[in-house]
Amino acid sequence: MSDKHAAPTPCNASKAAIVAAAEKFARDVELQPGDPLEPLVERLGGQVCYKRLDDADFDNGSIVVERHGKFTITLPTYTGAARDRFTIAHELGHYFLHFPLCSCPMAARRYGSDRVEWEANWFAAGLLMPSEQFRGTFEAYAGDVGKVAALFQVSTQAAAIRAKSLGLA
Repeated sequence: MSDKHAAPTPCNASKAAIVAAAEKFARDVELQPGDPLEPLVERLGGQVCYKRLDDADFDNGSIVVERHGKFTITLPTYTGAARDRFTIAHELGHYFLHFPLCSCPMAARRYGSDRVEWEANWFAAGLLMPSEQFRGTFEAYAGDVGKVAALFQVSTQAAAIRAKSLGLA
């Protein structure tokens, strides 16, 4: 991390509050299950770029925010669409939850398992798999996590974790 970019600090909101904020944001921007996130990132003033593993400055999933409305999400070229989709949503979590707490540019690297990363994951789950839509779909597909994951365009692991967190599994 460069000297000019602060590391994110936790917002310390509850999981429920973070998920609710993400769900509200999804409603506000009319994000539907499975919609691509790249156009949303662009509307917010950001960009998504992909880097190869052998790139010298490669960082597996990250966001660098220069200022409000100017940020870059970096993804590896070797991951699949469902993983990339969750990573983009996760990085948007950093943008909305953690960047407002910084007084300077911020950079978040997707490593570790601390409070900041949990918060970004909670935001991503709420953004991509809103509670009520997820519950309805889970019930309609009789708990078939693979079908639910396909509809929401997330990995089966992400869908299974969401189902468990909602008390469905």
